Parts: sequence; structure tokens; C-alpha cells
Amino acid sequence: MYFRNYVLNSTETLLNEEISRLEEIVLAEHDIEDMDSVLLREDNLIFYTEGRMISHQSAADEAIYQRIMDGEGTGTTFILEDVYNHDYMVKVSNLSSYFDSDVALIKYRDLEDINQSMRAVTIIIIGSAFVLFLITTSFAFFLINRITRPLINLRSAAFSTAKGNYNTLEVKSRDEIGELTLAFNKMNNDIKHNISEITHERNLREQIFTYMNEGVLYYNGDAELIYSNQKGHELHELIRQHQSESARFTENIREIAKNRESAIERMEMESRHLQFSYTPVEEGDVVYGVILLVKDITEEVGTEKMRSEFIANVSHELKTPMVMLSGYSEALLDDIVTDPAEIKEMIGIIKDESDRMNTMVNELITIARMDSRSDFFHIEKNDFGQLLDKLASRFRHEMSDNGIKFAINANNDDMVFDFDYDKLSQVFTNLLDNAIRYTSEGDYITINVDRTERYFVINVTDTGTGIRTEHQKRIFERFYKVDESRTRGQHGTGLGLYIVKSIIHRHNGSIELDSTFGKGTTFRITLPKKHTEE
Repeated sequence: MYFRNYVLNSTETLLNEEISRLEEIVLAEHDIEDMDSVLLREDNLIFYTEGRMISHQSAADEAIYQRIMDGEGTGTTFILEDVYNHDYMVKVSNLSSYFDSDVALIKYRDLEDINQSMRAVTIIIIGSAFVLFLITTSFAFFLINRITRPLINLRSAAFSTAKGNYNTLEVKSRDEIGELTLAFNKMNNDIKHNISEITHERNLREQIFTYMNEGVLYYNGDAELIYSNQKGHELHELIRQHQSESARFTENIREIAKNRESAIERMEMESRHLQFSYTPVEEGDVVYGVILLVKDITEEVGTEKMRSEFIANVSHELKTPMVMLSGYSEALLDDIVTDPAEIKEMIGIIKDESDRMNTMVNELITIARMDSRSDFFHIEKNDFGQLLDKLASRFRHEMSDNGIKFAINANNDDMVFDFDYDKLSQVFTNLLDNAIRYTSEGDYITINVDRTERYFVINVTDTGTGIRTEHQKRIFERFYKVDESRTRGQHGTGLGLYIVKSIIHRHNGSIELDSTFGKGTTFRITLPKKHTEE
């Protein structure tokens, strides 16, 4: 439109110049009739006078004149469109004021060349715009690839990092975007490294806390559990199951947080003894909470109790023979007994009680050595069949005198494995002695030997009185004795089965009890064929 207006303005200026020149010619002549020859030499000119048209009488002249006469066009300059498919700019100059009749000059110019030029310009502009559109589109895609796409990749990588996926982006340029990508990659690697270290430290801490024998719990000032390891969680649930202890426990935590003083206390729940160590967590004047270290001291309490019972039992077991030794000795020294038969009987009692004390002391020494693992075990390949033969020779006469039937069921072929000959001999001697004391005439005592790929299984079975259920769980404890009224002969010290169990465990084996009161008892011993030190 700018170019069109410029060309039209130029054409209008040119028409003004030409019409001014023609006006001067017309006004210079006084006779209008004489001007026909002069004006007819002008192109695109129509001379109007007294209602008639003077021109070259071309079709364009007549069409333009007729449309003007029909009232088309306003003003002195106007454009007539679609005159024989052409547009014309027309300039009208009215000179009637200079003459006695109506006189006017009509000058026109064909705009077809201008329209063709404008169409060409329009095509050029549209073509240029299309080319520019293609160029800008290509440039836009270029910008997307160079700027937008890396930014999109950075955004996606940032979201991925937030989810815990640490990806390294490719640096495709050295401009600001490339430097931003390098900075992001470094930040990503630093975050990954820091997270890895934090995770490692956390896992290490969790592993340490998990494998601690003590429970670790952390409570805030309102006694709300914030953290606990596995053992602590188990003990925390145990405390919650006991309403009275739980309420006292919660109140203790609040008191510790309020008073900022450490404390230690013990609680007993479900036959378990727990020790609580409270420590406030504070910084300056701010108390964040309380750390609680819970230790299960049931075993320690049991050990203390066992130690006390052990001392009491030893004192009791030693006191009886010592009193008898002292009494009978004083009787002999004071000549209270003079009958040789009674003197001999007293001396026999003194001998029996001395042997009993000696046996007890030896067993106590054996237990002390086993507990401290200072006893010497000589575990090597031995023939278990030979051990059974010696046991049979040793006990067959005693069992025959008591009317007890004794049998050993074993395949003596290939019964060589790792064991301490003397210690296992002590084990089976003790078991057979017990079996004899708890059986009666007509009962059976049997040793059965079976084997698997890795173990020997030896069952020592008797058909004696058996052991009540309430005694079976404690039968291997030190100084524990069942009803002595049901035994024959001398009473034991209560240390034999404890020593048996200790010897079997030192061989990496196991011993189990299966007994029915009134029907009999079976001790099942499992020993590995090949011994390995633990």
C-alpha cells in the first residue's frame, strides 16, 4: 500500500503539472475554435465546451466522458475503475469562469502499468515473506536445538535428579548453555557423591545399631519415639504391652527431658530383666529429646543368681560330708565307740564321705576349667567301638548284679571319628551311672549307635523311672537334682550332666533329653565325624 500510494501521488502530481500547462494554453488563446488543433495533439485529453466533447474520439475517451457525465467521480481528481478492464486516474479542471460558456479540461492517465507493477511488487513481497518465513522457521528450529532443547534437557535432568537418578548430560557447545550444562553435571556429580557418602554413613550406622545387643531409642520431649534400632523396637513393643510399666516409662522420659539429668533404672517384664540408661540430648538451653539405651540383662541376672546358688549349693554339698567327717572323727578320738565292728563301720563312712568330697572337688575343678576353656581336649581320630567294648566290660558285671539287662547295638565297622577318648569315656560313664541309679531289677539299658553322612548319633536309653516334665528343662543345670528318693545307691552331686553337656558342646555336638515319667529316659548325643575348631 505504501508503494501504491507513492505511485498514485506521483501520477497525480504529473497530471497536475500537465493540466496546469494545458490551462495556460487554453487561457492564452481567445478563440476556443482555434484550440481544437492544438489540444487534439495531446494524448489522454478531453476538452469539453458547450455540451460537446472534443478529443481523439477513442473508445477510452468516450467511456471516461460518459461515466463523468453519469456523475461518477467526485472532486477534481478521482479514479475510474474497470474502464475496459483498466483503471484511470482522471483530473478535471473547470475553466467556465474564464469564458462565456461551460469549458473544462479532462486529463487522464492509465493506471494499468502501475497495477502491474504493484502486482509484481506484491508477488515479490509475498515471495520474500515466504522466504523470510522459511528462514525464520529454520532459525527457530536452530534456536530450539541450540538453546531450547538443551534447556529442556536440563529441566528433565533436574527432575530426574530430584527423583534420585543422576544422569550426566552431553556438552554440545562452549557457549553459555554449554557452561551451564558443565556446571549442572558437576553439581549432579557432587550431589551423587554426597548422597552416596550420606547413604553409606547411614547404612553403616544402621548396621552398627542393628547388630548391637542393646536397644537404642530416641524420644522427643513429649516421649514420642523418633528412632529405634531393631533391638530397641522389639523392647519398645514389649514395654507398650505392659500398661503400668509403659506409663512409668513415659513419665521417666518426660522427667529426664525436664530435669536434664541422666538416670539408670531396671525393670522386670515377662521374666526379662531390662536396664534403662536415659541421657538427655541438649544444646545450650534447648532440649531436643532423650536417648535411651536399653540392655537386656536377663542373662547377667541369671548368672548372678546362678553364682549365688552355686556358692550356696557348694556350701551345702560340702557341709554335710564335713559335718559327718567331723562327728565320726570326734567319736573315734573320744573313744565313744569301742566296738570294733562299729569302729570299722564309722571308718567306712568317713572313707565314703571323703571319696564323695574328693569327687565333688574334682568335678568342680573340671567345671572351672571348662568354663575358662583352660582344660585340655585331645581330639583326634579314635575308634568308638573300642570305647563301647571297654564300657561293656566295665558295667556288665554291675548291671548283672542289679538284675539290669544291658545291650549295645552298633556296627563296629568303620566307627573311627574325631573325639577325645577320655572325655567321651567320662560322658558315657556318667550317663550309665545315672541310668543304673534310676532303674530297677528287670529294666533295660541300651546303647544304640546310628550314623549319617556327617554325624554319629548315640542313644543311651533306659526303662527306669524317667524324669518328670517340670525337671527336664533344668536337668543339665549345675547342682540340679531330681527326686533322690527314687534312686538307688549313692546320690549324685548334681554336676555330672552339666559336665556331660559341656564335653559334648566342646566336641561341636549336641545332647537332647527325651523322657517319660514311669517309662524311661533317652539321652540322644549327636557328634560330628570331623571336628573343626570354633
